[in-house]
Amino acid sequence: MTSGVNELVLEVADLDAAERFYTEVLGFPVIERWEGGHWRNREAVWVLAGGTRIGLWKPALGIARARGGVHVHYALSVSDDEYDAVVERVRAQGAQVDEVEFGPGNARSAYVADPDHNVVEFWTWDVKQGSPGAPSAISEGVFGV
Repeated sequence: MTSGVNELVLEVADLDAAERFYTEVLGFPVIERWEGGHWRNREAVWVLAGGTRIGLWKPALGIARARGGVHVHYALSVSDDEYDAVVERVRAQGAQVDEVEFGPGNARSAYVADPDHNVVEFWTWDVKQGSPGAPSAISEGVFGV
């Protein structure tokens, strides 16, 4: 049985822009860089989001001869106590944040798109508890809920 997501890799068009977003807007520290022959000339930056490392990779064939794909979003856990500060920090960096409530009042989520349109979600729900209930938009103009 697994205990969670250890690593997530995203393919990015502009590595510098992606690094700025993940470090400056989201506040994740850089923990590793890949460049040069040692890494088969793959360029990548790794950041740490809690206990999950996120790889930002320039397009290239990877393990199992695979390339990045399109996905809807990924979610990172955040405590109820930290949620407002996370949302405030991201908004203070000029990013558009869409908020959703699950419940009524069971959980909150904040969604922000990175420069490559990967959607990062900060979610207060403990997924081990099953469903938090139906979502409803908190932010105006949110669609797809």
